Amino acid sequence: MGVDATSAILAAIVSITVAIAVLVRRPQRILYQYFATFTLSLFFWHAAAIASRLSQSDLFNLKLIAALLLPPTAGLFFRELLREPRRSNSRLQRLIFFCSGLLALIGLSPLADEQQHLGIALIYRTFATTYVIGILAFILNGLYKRTKTARADEKKRLRFLFYGGLLTLVLACVGLFQGSDVLTALGHIAATFYVYFLYQSILARRLVDLVELLGKAAVLAVLTLVLASVYALLVLWVGTHQQGLWLFNTLVASFVILILFDQVRAWVEEGTAKLFFRQRYELRMLLRRLIRSLRIITELPEMRSLVLDTLHASGRASQLALYMQVEGDAAYMLYGHRGKIPPESLSMSQHPTLLSELRRDKKPVLIENLLSRQQDLPTFFTADDPSLQREIERTNEAIALMRQLRANAVIPMLIDDRILGLLCLGTEHISEAYSTDELTALLSVAEACAIIIENSQEYEKRRERDRLVAIGEMAAGMAHEIRNPLGAIKGAAQCLEPTGISVEAQDFISVIIEEVDRLNRVVSAFLEYARPYRGNPISANINEIINATIKLLNRDALPINANIDLKLAEDLPPVLIDPEQLKQVLINLIQNAIQATTTNGTVTISTLISLARVTNFKSGSLRFTDRSQVLIRVRDNGPGIKPDDLPRVFVPFFTTKSSGTGLGLAICQRIIENGGGRIEVHSTLGKGATFTIRLPAANSNLS
Repeated sequence: MGVDATSAILAAIVSITVAIAVLVRRPQRILYQYFATFTLSLFFWHAAAIASRLSQSDLFNLKLIAALLLPPTAGLFFRELLREPRRSNSRLQRLIFFCSGLLALIGLSPLADEQQHLGIALIYRTFATTYVIGILAFILNGLYKRTKTARADEKKRLRFLFYGGLLTLVLACVGLFQGSDVLTALGHIAATFYVYFLYQSILARRLVDLVELLGKAAVLAVLTLVLASVYALLVLWVGTHQQGLWLFNTLVASFVILILFDQVRAWVEEGTAKLFFRQRYELRMLLRRLIRSLRIITELPEMRSLVLDTLHASGRASQLALYMQVEGDAAYMLYGHRGKIPPESLSMSQHPTLLSELRRDKKPVLIENLLSRQQDLPTFFTADDPSLQREIERTNEAIALMRQLRANAVIPMLIDDRILGLLCLGTEHISEAYSTDELTALLSVAEACAIIIENSQEYEKRRERDRLVAIGEMAAGMAHEIRNPLGAIKGAAQCLEPTGISVEAQDFISVIIEEVDRLNRVVSAFLEYARPYRGNPISANINEIINATIKLLNRDALPINANIDLKLAEDLPPVLIDPEQLKQVLINLIQNAIQATTTNGTVTISTLISLARVTNFKSGSLRFTDRSQVLIRVRDNGPGIKPDDLPRVFVPFFTTKSSGTGLGLAICQRIIENGGGRIEVHSTLGKGATFTIRLPAANSNLS
């Protein structure tokens, strides 16, 4: 078996494998179907070449008939790849199908038999061969014309496809004639590489990934040559006439190759990266040094300066912005930048599409992917589908924000399933996209930054907690000292004989007693807040606690205008909580909500279960996390909480009520956090406020 037959077998196997892989891929797309048809036609052409070689007979007509399948299938595939309107070249496509079918029928008829009609057969072969080459060249010419009008990030991709297709066509033309086995083998090998290149092109949709593919192919080729040379030197040294020594040297050669493989591979990969991808190689080395430096940093300002200055000096990011999450809010504030000034904040209310995608996928958002999605949307939807307009609006909104940020990529700073910050990077041109390896390295940098942010926040929380503990201990002692004279003042005022003083003085005494009572309530609430946690958590049913709380409030005579709407979910898992303390929290929240509503206002109390799932992006696998939470929501339809007041609602002594102590919500937060949960607040002016209590289910686990 010659080299031409071996290469044809390899090409046929690759073609049929790629066709099957594309056909079973989900979701199905018309582009995948046309590509599978094109690769199947290549498979038949390679198979015909194999049959001709193995049969030792002239089967030129069989190879030519197989080649006639290429023009119509290639036309369909490249038209869909270039997103040309289907009606624009429908006549030409039908003509190609007709001509290919007619020529195939002639090839199967006696007219093309060289033994019976030598002249006609020669004319047929010449015409059919010219037709196949001409149509494929015409398709490549259309591909070349599109490179002139394509956008920047697509232009290089199409040029790769054009030059690769032109080289493949030139080498594959040899396969239509009887010639050198080596040249025929080169045609099959070129077609094999081009099919795999096309396959990666339609799947990756990123030019930089295709460039990396070529770089890895070069590394593999060099590595193969190096190892093959070692193997040849050690095995051929003794020849084949000494079988025992030959087998021994084979084992020695294999052992040497296994030892050298990792070292040689690393050396070849590094050398290839330095030679062909110098700028990307330098960026990866720079990011590695940056990650090592971040491991010893604890201060946020130092982290900000180091990250922004290093990336800006690399030459691969002319525009940089670092955003940090606002604690307790779905927003990110600008913490530092290099280049032109970006927006001061990013929030779910103003930029829902981009932030929702980051929270959902937990991976970088690239503007090139958004632009491709913008072009692909009409392919997935029809004009009559209302989803099309919504998706187009969302995609346009995300693209507009990326351009406002002047960013090619937005990298999330991840800790588990939380995004603590965003790193936005931009280059001068969209075509200078970041490769997958670069994005992986940038994700590692973002992860290191997230660890610093989390450690810094935890340190600040602990320092603040220690400060509050010290203040609390001091204040608790002062509260006790204040309560004693308060009792004496109130008692002295009450002991005054009313008949011996004027009416005006009696009013002053009443004021003294009222103010002493109010101050005593503040002191009592503060002592309740400062008292160490003494809960008695048990496995409790949330709905039963809520119903008991409502009955208790009804007994205490709710206001006439109070309207409470219960929406309690069924089959909720139990939670570990002190029922009495949870009732205290609910009473406080419900009373606040009733006071916030106007006449005929409604307070809605609802329960539901939430299950969080976490994706491990770096490992490429989906890791399911079973974190069941029971949610209690208390929502009112009042005027809402002012945005400036929202971050301070749980701060001790902060209140907007004239008679409030400012400790009710602080005590509620302390009770819930001591129970292993958390309490959140969301508000919209004019639409009311919603307090959400999140409590872990008693059977929650991690798997």
